[in-house]
Amino acid sequence: MDILILIAGIAMLIVGAEIFVNSSVSIAKKMGIPTVVIALTVIAIGTSAPETVISINASVKGHCELSMSNIIGSNFFNLMFIVGICALIWQMDVKLKEVGTESWLMVGSNVLLFLVMIASLLWVGSGDRVPRIVGVVMVVTFIVYLSLLLRHVMQSLHSQEHVLHRTPINITQEETKPLWLVVIGVIFGLAIILWGGEITVDHAGLIAKNYGVSPRIIGLTIIGAGTSLPELIISATACMKRQSGIALGTIVGTNIYNLLFILGVAGTIDPLLTVKSQMFDMAALSFGNMIFLIFILAGKRLNRLEGAIMLTIYFGYLTYMFLS
Repeated sequence: MDILILIAGIAMLIVGAEIFVNSSVSIAKKMGIPTVVIALTVIAIGTSAPETVISINASVKGHCELSMSNIIGSNFFNLMFIVGICALIWQMDVKLKEVGTESWLMVGSNVLLFLVMIASLLWVGSGDRVPRIVGVVMVVTFIVYLSLLLRHVMQSLHSQEHVLHRTPINITQEETKPLWLVVIGVIFGLAIILWGGEITVDHAGLIAKNYGVSPRIIGLTIIGAGTSLPELIISATACMKRQSGIALGTIVGTNIYNLLFILGVAGTIDPLLTVKSQMFDMAALSFGNMIFLIFILAGKRLNRLEGAIMLTIYFGYLTYMFLS
């Protein structure tokens, strides 16, 4: 029964995120906010709403292992499985002008956090925890990055204003609704996310306790992959339409938000663990990040062979984790 309720909680997170993102985009468009800014902010952050609620909720309740595993599992799934499957099926064109800077930030921040965790582990008296100040620095770094990104976007929009005015915008059903109804949609979607997050965290803890399954494994697999379904749907749809830039941008942007902001806030509330299992997971994620960076720097396209390698890494990691 606990497993079914856990699945129901994850389903609520996905449905809530869908309602929340669609309603938020509609409000932004009604307010005259440019579509590209909406994509870089509302959609990127909105699709990570499940991870946000679960990780912060878990940290508040003292389940740091679940909080970390959720983000590590989600980011690893995004990078190795989603990008891998998209490259294997459709191949993905890579434009470094679009994702180059963000890719370096994603990989650099991941590797740097791993090194900080190693330093904290070696530091006598750390108590197997990363200092809270590291979480604060991560959050501040994300805010600075987002501010610079939005400033650059607004400058680009201003210089190309005449082009944007002529660009047709698709009108969705959400945009034809009155503002008050869309606002209710935002509140309703957020409520479902919060409720689903509460159910997911509570029953993940019960499963770990009743069945002897580690919260780490639950976070890395069921919750990590389950909360990444919005990113999977968006990326697969973009690749089918030959818009691989959108797919890569979604994954890279989401991973940056997950790592710097969500894990930063969680680590500020309940300092991150540096136990052996968490260190191994961060090492695996750092390795996956570097493989991804090597692939996008090596050519103008992520080909099927590279996609197959990424999928092999993902399933190889899961196999090793279960066997060990």
